[in-house]
Amino acid sequence: MLFNQILKISITEEEVKSAILLSQSNLFRDNLRLRHPNVSFDSKIRGYVGEIGLKKWFTQNNITILTQNYIDDGLSIDIDFEYKGKDIELKTSLIPDIDENLLTVFNRRDIKIIKREPEIEKLKGDIHIQIYFEHQTKKKDSWLRNQNIDLESTNIDYLYDSILGKSYLEKTFLFSWIDKETLIKRINSLPNHKRTWSFAMRNFWVCPLKDSFSPQELITYLNRL
Repeated sequence: MLFNQILKISITEEEVKSAILLSQSNLFRDNLRLRHPNVSFDSKIRGYVGEIGLKKWFTQNNITILTQNYIDDGLSIDIDFEYKGKDIELKTSLIPDIDENLLTVFNRRDIKIIKREPEIEKLKGDIHIQIYFEHQTKKKDSWLRNQNIDLESTNIDYLYDSILGKSYLEKTFLFSWIDKETLIKRINSLPNHKRTWSFAMRNFWVCPLKDSFSPQELITYLNRL
């Protein structure tokens, strides 16, 4: 696919506030690493913003999906959806600071498919979707760690301002996706030592964003089910 095929998903202030409320009511355990509470909280918000944005985009394209499950992998929340018997996994990520921008991310990074199984054939999830937020990881985490935020506050406007919720309004981008069958074929065509990559004590299956499928192709794929 081409870089100009990625889609910006417009997020509203009310949708960000909804994500904040969901993050307060559903507490996930950081099972990979200890993070500052503000950073962990923002990661959860990011997962919910991605969920809300993706479901809205699906609805705009006459696709109705159901939320099934949430998995906090210590990097962000993986969200599982279901559509016509197919399991859809959403991954949400920030820009690595070394990449600086979305174009570099597109050319260098992968859909973050965690290697939870020893063999690619045992991969869970039929469709894997990647969203990126136009925020640099370390810069954002550093800013969050320096904020004094009452994360248990019931004042949603206070939390929205404190967490800089407005930064999500024009920063959410739907990149690409891949189906399990295609991924299995590609992984099996690679030498063993080139099938995975590692980050933060996790292993991931190789799945370059630029070699995956465009958002519009996902609508076509789902409509054929």
